Amino acid sequence: MNGKIYEVGREFYMIRSKEEDFHRNIYLKKFVDATGRSVNMLFDPGTALDMPDLLKLLKEKIGGIANVNMVFLSHQDPDLTANIGNIMKLAARSYLITSVDTWRLVKMYGLPPKRTKTVESFDSYILRLKKSGHRMAFVPARYCHFRGAMMVYDYESKILFSGDFMAGVNTRQGEGIYATEESWEGIKMFHQLYMPSTKAVVKTIERIMALNPFPEVIAPQHGDIIKGELVVEFLDRMSKLQVGLDLVDDNNPETDLVVLAINNFLDLLDATFPELKDSFIAKFQKGNEFTSPFLFHGGKVTGIKISPDNALLQVYTMIGEVDDEEKRLHLKAIFMDTLDQLQIEFKVQDDETESIETNPEDSFNLDDIVG
Repeated sequence: MNGKIYEVGREFYMIRSKEEDFHRNIYLKKFVDATGRSVNMLFDPGTALDMPDLLKLLKEKIGGIANVNMVFLSHQDPDLTANIGNIMKLAARSYLITSVDTWRLVKMYGLPPKRTKTVESFDSYILRLKKSGHRMAFVPARYCHFRGAMMVYDYESKILFSGDFMAGVNTRQGEGIYATEESWEGIKMFHQLYMPSTKAVVKTIERIMALNPFPEVIAPQHGDIIKGELVVEFLDRMSKLQVGLDLVDDNNPETDLVVLAINNFLDLLDATFPELKDSFIAKFQKGNEFTSPFLFHGGKVTGIKISPDNALLQVYTMIGEVDDEEKRLHLKAIFMDTLDQLQIEFKVQDDETESIETNPEDSFNLDDIVG
């Protein structure tokens, strides 16, 4: 973790892991009553790597881990559940709250059943604190990306803790924790890779839209916090995004054409700047330290796990990471010409080019002017 504690809402705190590409976010909410006493809830407490900064957060904000009252798990993945056993031992009066489906798996950690409450056991999926009057709503995110995935809405701060839903890899430049327009590509990529179907995504968005009052902040377990006008904007884009099975089509000519274009570009890269090819292949296979959106075998791209336009944008972004300006601009020209030759439309804007666009009707072809 980076050691910094962020306050993202009324008595709502976050710490974030230090990875540059794919952050883990851990949250703490204090429900403070009129006497100043608080009930303390921890959300998706992370892994052993996160424990030093998590202990610091708990010490500073609630006097120590022993004062954790509730731990919420949005789903079963180890990147958020690995600490749960130790936390429940050190916070001897704490209760685990999670869905029935998540409990079926995380109980394998040897957790005490008597200190577990399933979301389904709460009337109307609402948690009410008797002494302070605070309320939280549990919001199903079925199959996003796990059958028992759950979100939590805090009425006091109007923050929706969304787990993996609306999470993303980091495509935003600079410091800070809040999403900008740059964050969308990382959110889009994450969902195309890990959400199973557009129908599941739309159903989850419908449940979010039904919350009253409407959330002012979406706080995911990975990536940037979404607030302000971007909440509605990103939810609207997400409702129209094809993900998972909707992208799997063995007979999709557009996908096949993009795969061909990427491989043609790699061949030209090998012929023009062979010293760069190994680094490009490494990026394709490693996915910038995140699961690669490309299927790769024998030095060739054999398929893509994201939409064709996003796959092209990933390649273009990799080209933009080349340090040598002359080579970088040359590679951009080669890439765009490769797309032109296959009549693939692609438009991108960056600081170096302002606007680069392919148009099949205007494509330059050397054969047109050389006999």
